[in-house]
Amino acid sequence: MYPKKIGIDPSVRFAFPVAITGATQSLLVITLPIITALTGLKISLISPVMGLAALAFLVGGYYLPRRAVPGRRRRLLKQLLIAATASQILFVLTLYAGTVEIVGAITLASLLFITRFCYGLTVSGIYPIVQAWMVNECVNSERSRHRILTYLSATVSVARIVVPLLAACLAIFQPVAVLALLIGLPLLALLVLPEETTRYKNDTEISLTLPTARWPQTAIAIPTLLIHMSLGLSEFIIGPYLAFEWNISLNSTLTYTALLLAVIAVCMALAQLASLHFRPRPERVLVWSPSGMACGAALAAIYPAALPAGLILIAVSLALLLPASAAGAVINRAPQVQAHASSDLYTARILGHLLGIAFAGPLFEIAPGLPLFVAAAIALMAIPAGAELRYTLIKHH
Repeated sequence: MYPKKIGIDPSVRFAFPVAITGATQSLLVITLPIITALTGLKISLISPVMGLAALAFLVGGYYLPRRAVPGRRRRLLKQLLIAATASQILFVLTLYAGTVEIVGAITLASLLFITRFCYGLTVSGIYPIVQAWMVNECVNSERSRHRILTYLSATVSVARIVVPLLAACLAIFQPVAVLALLIGLPLLALLVLPEETTRYKNDTEISLTLPTARWPQTAIAIPTLLIHMSLGLSEFIIGPYLAFEWNISLNSTLTYTALLLAVIAVCMALAQLASLHFRPRPERVLVWSPSGMACGAALAAIYPAALPAGLILIAVSLALLLPASAAGAVINRAPQVQAHASSDLYTARILGHLLGIAFAGPLFEIAPGLPLFVAAAIALMAIPAGAELRYTLIKHH
């Protein structure tokens, strides 16, 4: 007998690029006070700019996975990550242009929009392409689809522990140095892309394997959109909410936000790893998770001192929900169509998230706790909206 090889689990290895690029969303939340300080722009202007720029995630997340051909996925991902790194460099340079006031506020906001739009257009294809690639190459009779997707989410959560901790260390010595991570993360993701073993299929072969069934269905799209809109409302205002309600300085806000996001990511990873053992039924998770998110948002809004506890409750609820919704999207679908289904699910997530971000700033200007109350209400709306999806999961359990 040959000795058993010891190494990184294949599903975790595939998840690395997604985890690293996904951590840039945490960085955007952490660096928001830096962005406002460097540019002099108010959060009520930055929030809609970032939210509108996230429209690029809709375009890229829908279109790019349909360009991914088995056997050529790695090459496409490499091109996307190179472009993403270049756009992040331009984003950071634009922030520094704001410090020397060589451009006006409108021009500066426009440049921030353009650079974020370019970034979103490229990086948005990474998650759905890798998710479909991972399911194709890692799922077998012993390893369920839901289990593989849980590994993916858990690896993303681990990255969201490491990156905020690194950002917190940098913020202690030099807050502006945190911006270097915006460039370094997509570059690192480029270096850890796995090799592709699936042979290339030409367009004729692919067209013969495509079934006529199409997704998205409103049964999946609507509850997913509502959940991520609730998340966007809660997540985007963490830094400003801390600064306002806790009355702390810029440096302290950066450090506290980074450490809080790291603790949240630890809780998400632990919840997902625990779910691999306890295996909660996906259709039940689709009720528990929105309820937990609503309770967490309401707790943070009513008791500002309990913000960490509320955010942790939101995060743990979301951690259990992500694999369940992803498994529902690709159930009983051919490999190539799984890429389409993954991109559509990703599109619904991004649309909800950008809507949440776009409204978070204006709502915060009205009242600091208002985005959290709205987030709680929207999360509860996802429960009746997901009734059909729960029935489908029960039928295929």
